[in-house]
Amino acid sequence: MEEEALTDRKKLTIGLTAIVIGIITAIAASVFVHAAEAPLVDAYGNDLYPAIPRGWVPATIGQLIAIGGVITVIAGATLAFVFGRPLTWARAAIGAALFTGLMLVLFAVIPNQFVTLAQSSLEWTPQKILVTIPPALVLGNEVSISYATFQQMIIGGYPVVLLGIIVTVMVQWQIRGRAIDKPKPTPVSSFGRPMRDGPASRANTETDSGSAAELASDGSPEEILESGDPVSAFGRPMRDGPG
Repeated sequence: MEEEALTDRKKLTIGLTAIVIGIITAIAASVFVHAAEAPLVDAYGNDLYPAIPRGWVPATIGQLIAIGGVITVIAGATLAFVFGRPLTWARAAIGAALFTGLMLVLFAVIPNQFVTLAQSSLEWTPQKILVTIPPALVLGNEVSISYATFQQMIIGGYPVVLLGIIVTVMVQWQIRGRAIDKPKPTPVSSFGRPMRDGPASRANTETDSGSAAELASDGSPEEILESGDPVSAFGRPMRDGPG
């Protein structure tokens, strides 16, 4: 009990530490993104955040760090309050809330930020051509793919791929404790005796065959009865052995 309580305390300590680090990281990264997207000067001509670099690259890096902080908070809360603990209604509700929050980040926040980046900063418009297919491959027609089409391909494929990954991970997580090597059942004969395959069983078979041949050549039912050995209903001597 003390070892389990110590393990729970360690989980709680690590989880709470991850929550604090994730919150600080997310707030700091959000402030950095706000500064990176701000104009260089204010309405009075004063410099705004001169030490912060501007542009979509620093802003995107800050957004990724902020998302990482949020995911760290979710992971820390899961470790502190749900993982490896007896499941109750309260823990089930906490786990469902954390899972819902993670799905909102993956399926809502990230695609929204990508569309905003593609349409505003990168200017992926239908007028910008990404690639032109050679006419020989399209029966002499002129076919081209714009950056806007490429953006829609990414937006359409991202949730499908991500959903497949999530389903695979969830299935593997559910069956993680079932992969236990179970002994193969021993085959049983029609008489209820276990059937074995190995040197001992072959030796017993050869012994039984020799006894049958000896019985057929030398023995008779009267001699077997006189010997006092137990006899089966088929007139065969009954012996005790490993089988």
